Amino acid sequence: MSIFWGMHHGADVQAARRTATDAKIRADELEARCERALLVCEALWTIMRDKLGVPEEELVNRVNEIDLSDGKLDGKVRRKAVQCSKCGKKVARRFQRCIYCATPIETDPFSS
Repeated sequence: MSIFWGMHHGADVQAARRTATDAKIRADELEARCERALLVCEALWTIMRDKLGVPEEELVNRVNEIDLSDGKLDGKVRRKAVQCSKCGKKVARRFQRCIYCATPIETDPFSS
């Protein structure tokens, strides 16, 4: 029985290591994507500032306005659910179709 347990336990350890390795790889990929997005945002901002003369205060005000669109100034954007045009139920904007009746939902280009 102890030999079986040792083999089974070893498989669990290996599976846990694989899961941890996969999670680390995914976290590293997400970090790289976030860094790239930050770089692109900064580049776009400097173009707007330099070519169009948009003042930094306007950018800060717009960021705060968007942040407050959900009622909280917390550095996050939370999109409210929309009502399905067919069945009337609330559906998260991340879905392309109503999860209740499959009617297409108005898409939001910034939802994930």
